[in-house]
Formats: sequence, C-alpha cells, structure tokens
Amino acid sequence: MWKHCDRTDEYISLHDCHGTKISYEKGVLTFGFEDGIWICQGHPDNNVDKTVRTDGAEVRFFLESADESDITIYVFEEEGKKTIRKEWDLTNLLEHVNNGKGTVEFLYQYKGYGTWIIECWIWSKKKPYHRECELKISLAEVEYCWNDLHEDREW
Repeated sequence: MWKHCDRTDEYISLHDCHGTKISYEKGVLTFGFEDGIWICQGHPDNNVDKTVRTDGAEVRFFLESADESDITIYVFEEEGKKTIRKEWDLTNLLEHVNNGKGTVEFLYQYKGYGTWIIECWIWSKKKPYHRECELKISLAEVEYCWNDLHEDREW
C-alpha cells in the first residue's frame, strides 16, 4: 500500500502536521495526515537538498502493552480565568477528528524510556477554535508511511 515506511524518525518531523483521521485497532494507534508529513534533508528517500512534505501519510504508534491504557490524552480548557486540564478518553479524540469536527496539529515530541509526550493543538470548526493538548503514549515502536514527496512543498 505504501511505497515508503520508516521506523526511525531521525529525518522525519510531524511539526505543524495535522492528523485528519485516527484509528485504534489491536494495540496500534494510527494517525492519518491528509496533507502529509515532513521528510528532512538527509533521509535516504529524499533526493532533494531540502525538507519537503509528503503526499498523504500515516503514522502508526505500536503501543507497549497493546492496550488503550498506554494512551493518556489531556486537553486544556478555559473555565473563566483559569485553564483546566481535562483527561479525554480515546473515544472522544476519535470522534472529534473522524466526525470532521476538527484536527490534531502536532507541535513537539519528547521521548524517553518508551514513552512519548506529544504537545499538540486540537483544532475545531466551532469555538473554542483550538485547545492545547498533550498525548502521552507508551510505545514499543513507531512507523511513518507515505508514497511520494512534493519537492515544491518545502519547509
């Protein structure tokens, strides 16, 4: 199905990429990126001297214990003058994205000891238009898949 799949992120970035589809099945959390992901200069499949976007792409997170408990989702919501951290279950996030209510924009990733923390924005078509969020995922492995690079879509 995919021409390229990479299990290392040494030359791959999700920064500013929008997850437009999410699925969870048999211990694998998958994000679909309709507008692609970044493949950096130096990647063996990148023959240009710049970081460029792919066409549609998919990122698969293989969970450590193959269980939903490996995923924690925090969404920061304003309540009056305070910001409250609320925990969402995976069903809420799946529904928000897959029903066309919005997307998940990946910003920064922090990795250590089998756990990734991903800072992101949840974008919505209604107010509030965006909310800060944090995904905490206990991983065994990650896989980035895409078909082609768009040399005209550089960073």
